[in-house]
Amino acid sequence: MIRLIKLYTKPGGFGILAAVAALAVAMVVTQAVPPVQAATNGSQTVTSPAVTKTAVPKVKGHKKIVLVTCEPNVFCHAYNIHLTKLLKAAGVGVTQLSDNFDPALQNQHMDQAIAQKPSAIVVFASSATAIVPAIARAKAAGIPVINVNAPVAPAGEKKIAFEVVADNPVLGLSAAQNIVQGMRKAGYRKGNVMMITGTMGTQIVQQRINAFNAYMKKYPQYKIVSVQDGNWDQVKSSQLALQVLTQYRSKGGIQGAYGMADYQAAGIIQAAQQLGIPTGVAHGDLVVTASNCTPIGFAQMQAGKLWGDATQSPIQESSTAAEHIASFLNGQKQPHTVIVREQRFTLANYKQFKSLCSAWPTK
Repeated sequence: MIRLIKLYTKPGGFGILAAVAALAVAMVVTQAVPPVQAATNGSQTVTSPAVTKTAVPKVKGHKKIVLVTCEPNVFCHAYNIHLTKLLKAAGVGVTQLSDNFDPALQNQHMDQAIAQKPSAIVVFASSATAIVPAIARAKAAGIPVINVNAPVAPAGEKKIAFEVVADNPVLGLSAAQNIVQGMRKAGYRKGNVMMITGTMGTQIVQQRINAFNAYMKKYPQYKIVSVQDGNWDQVKSSQLALQVLTQYRSKGGIQGAYGMADYQAAGIIQAAQQLGIPTGVAHGDLVVTASNCTPIGFAQMQAGKLWGDATQSPIQESSTAAEHIASFLNGQKQPHTVIVREQRFTLANYKQFKSLCSAWPTK
């Protein structure tokens, strides 16, 4: 059975969500947005819109979850705060166990979570493959595992209860579209492009890279010359960007750069500034795009230094996850995969995404 949510919009009007499924709560669209082709991951898929308000249902009985997640990464931190707030308001007890993208520590946390015998474990996997044995142990113990943010390895996908993930292929595609559009706008008939990615061992990164590369192949005049693992770290991303920009100064320079997170793009911009390279979309500028929107990135766009971005926001993702987690705890069957629809944007239209990007919860 395939479950789909379709978004209908009218120019200048408000979108209305029509759900062809027995979902617990309808989501109301707050602004009209163009439809985006969603990725699929299995036969049961719900596509959620990019900009929504969600109403998390009250959970019956005494239910508790353990959130096994990443910290202190800025995206993870905001995600954890918002998800916990929404679930607690719904009457769910939440315990958080955090690692800094450390698969070994996350494995230990999974064992601790299983020992607590919660109603469910919600996991933000640090590694798509390393988490699989722990998911299997939880299932053997009769504890459902809900995966969030990015798919896990196929063996783990078979054992989770369900997942709520970003549309990572669309985020990678959006970044490539932003790069091509920006480089054309800057008047580059050809040019070199670099990528500073998140942690390579995760599906979220591989899906974005694959989609980015697939689109860029259509434009061979824009050549990807360097791909660096920035491990979701702004300082490391800046250091890597400084090395690549310096290396290619005598090889035609770098004209386009993809920082996989806003703060990584900010690191690229910082490195460019150190070398006296302007960023923007004027001829001679380094054209920079990211693929999730943060307060850091929004500020860079306001300054005209970051050309492009996309709507992956921990507010939207965690709101969608909270709704489905609460419904699941109330005994309602969920689609295997819920994909949060994403959109790309540039300096031409970024202001309409202020509510998602300019302010994230910090405590």
